[in-house]
Amino acid sequence: MRAALLRGLWSLLTVACAPAPGPDGDPLPVADAIVVLGNRPPVDARGHIRPELRRRVETGVRLFREGRAPLLILSGGPAPSGHVEAEVMRRFAIALGVPPQRIRVEPWSRSTAENAAFTVELLCGDDPLCAPSLILVSSPFHLPRAERLFACAGARVHRGATPIPRDRKYQRRAALYETLAEIHAGSRDPCRRIRALRGRGSGLPRK
Repeated sequence: MRAALLRGLWSLLTVACAPAPGPDGDPLPVADAIVVLGNRPPVDARGHIRPELRRRVETGVRLFREGRAPLLILSGGPAPSGHVEAEVMRRFAIALGVPPQRIRVEPWSRSTAENAAFTVELLCGDDPLCAPSLILVSSPFHLPRAERLFACAGARVHRGATPIPRDRKYQRRAALYETLAEIHAGSRDPCRRIRALRGRGSGLPRK
């Protein structure tokens, strides 16, 4: 719990004091798949994809176009509105020019832990030795926690961070959310949680 609290508070402090974000870092390696993580709510009142999810899909599509992976996986389940995050992302990715046959959806997950467990299961099935190389796309605030969970699921993770809006209110809100998420998960063994989830996505289509 203490470690989780410290991680979350450090994230919040870093964002509160940091200068505006700079350019992208070093180029990413070629991976087995690019995984874009969902965000709720996926659409606004008019049915348009919301800005956070738009940034994630646009980043994933950019990496796909750069040839960073041959497959784009969109991971996110049903939202309270009834929209399925993965399906909203799929429609947007196709509108951006990604061939449908290069897209796979994981439409069941309702948390980052489920994103990790179900996505790796989608790729690996029941193979305990499978360790896919993934470029994980989400906000820079979310990626450290997501990376740990995907590592628990057996993936080799490279971070594909989205651009950070210059709106300080957004930055502080996102960092605070991750702080609370770290505290909430602090008393749990994340790898045990992932192991418990594996198999619950058995209805997912395979390759």
